[in-house]
Formats: sequence, C-alpha cells, structure tokens
Amino acid sequence: VEYEKVGDPRLPACSRKAGALLETCCTIMDLKGVGLSKVSSVYGYVKQASAMSQNYYPERLGRLYLINAPWGFSTVFGVVKGWLDPITVEKIHVLGSGYQKELLAQVPAENLPKIFGGTCECSGGCALSDEGPWTDPQWAKPPKWLQSDKAAGENKAETINNENVNPATIDSAQAPVAAVPAPEAAADEIKAAPAAP
Repeated sequence: VEYEKVGDPRLPACSRKAGALLETCCTIMDLKGVGLSKVSSVYGYVKQASAMSQNYYPERLGRLYLINAPWGFSTVFGVVKGWLDPITVEKIHVLGSGYQKELLAQVPAENLPKIFGGTCECSGGCALSDEGPWTDPQWAKPPKWLQSDKAAGENKAETINNENVNPATIDSAQAPVAAVPAPEAAADEIKAAPAAP
C-alpha cells in the first residue's frame, strides 16, 4: 500500500511543490540494536523490499540507507549483495553510527527526523506521521485510484450485457437435479454415527 501511495498521491504532490518531476524516494532503515544474529532477517527484508520495488515499481527507489549498522554488517552485506540486482545494490548505502553527514547531504534537515540528525519533529513522531505536500490542498490532488466514477468523467467503460451474446444452453427449470437429498433413514444413520477418534 505504501508503494502505491508513493506513486500517487505523494510523488505527484512533491513534484508540483518542487516544480520539477520527482520519481524516486529515499528510505532510511535504522538497524540500531540489531545484532549480527538478526542480519539474515534484515537481508530477507531488504531482498523482499528490493524485489517488490524492482518488479512492480521499477526505479521508485532512489536510495536506501541502512543506518546504525552493527559491526561486521558491511562485511556480511558485501557477501549477500551478490544475490541482489546490481542496480539496486548501487542504491543501498550501509552506514554505521556516524551517518548524519551523509544523510544531510541527501535529505534537507527540515525533512529529516531529529533522531536521525535533522530538525523535523512531527506531532506523534515522524515514523507515524503522514506529513508532506500530499496533505496540503495547494499541492494535493485526489489520487487516481480514489477518484469516483463521476470524477473520472466520460471515460467510464460501458457495461456489456452478455444475455444475447452467450445465452444459457439449458433452461434452469429443465436442468437435471445435480444431487438428491439422502433418504431420511440414511440421514438419521449419519447423524447417529460416532465421531471418528
């Protein structure tokens, strides 16, 4: 669902505000507290997310930052990245705890959460916020997938009546009965049968 929202309405609203076409996004994944024993879970997540991104939303991922990567994670990732798409691998940046300078080179401080070295403090926390130009009426438009039939205009597809094109071959009143109820005695026998162990 989030990938769908990135494609419409988020990127179009960001493009309108920026005055230029924006087609990619930047994702930050904080690995703080993740030990080397959980590296396979992180790899599995990155592999699934990148596969979904490249197969269904090609070129939407601008960059993926894995921050607060534990000691040795870069080495393990160096081995694992051989199984990922090379173009996707170029977009993944594994950073330790000194990540702020590189993130601030990519993300303006006002858009980067304070916990990552930026100045953004959304009410309720940035992770749960949906702040952005897509919530501002000046830049937002309803996403195409939310528009009603009326808003879609005259391009609504006509409903086709198949009655005369593919008529029923047998009138349902003349069709043979597919099954008949069991005789009453047999039905009583089935009900009285002991349950299987």
